[in-house]
Amino acid sequence: MKRTSVKSCSGSLLDRAALGIGAVTVVSGASQAAAPGLVLKLVGAENSPATRQLFGTVGMFMTVTGGLLTHSMLCRQSMRLALFWSVLQKAGAVGAVAIGVRRGVFARRALAVAAFDLLSAAVLAAGLGAKMLPKHERTQR
Repeated sequence: MKRTSVKSCSGSLLDRAALGIGAVTVVSGASQAAAPGLVLKLVGAENSPATRQLFGTVGMFMTVTGGLLTHSMLCRQSMRLALFWSVLQKAGAVGAVAIGVRRGVFARRALAVAAFDLLSAAVLAAGLGAKMLPKHERTQR
C-alpha cells in the first residue's frame, strides 16, 4: 500500500506554525459555534440569547477562516480555496442570521443582510465552478 503524507507548501517553521494556528482556530471556532452557551460559561461571560447567538456566529467565522488558512497551507490552489471557504462563510452567515431571526434575537429586516450573503455565496460559487473547469472550457464561455 502506497503511503502518502500531507505537507505544507514549503515546510518552514512559519508554514508549520500557520498550519497549527489554522487547525486550532477551526477546532476552537467549531466548539464555539456548536456550544456557545457552554463556552461562554467556561470563560465566565454573560450567557443570554443575544450573546449565545453572536458568540456562535463568531465561532462560525473562526471555523471558516481557520479552515481557509489550514487548507491553503496544505495546498497550492489558493484562489480556488479562498473562493470555496468564502462560499462556506457566506452560507454560514445566511444560516446564522436566519437562526437569529427565528430565535427573536434579530428583527425580520435582518433577513435583508442574509439575502445579500446568499446572493454573494451564489456569485462566489459560480466563480468557483468556473475556476474548476478545464482551461479550454473556460476560454469558450
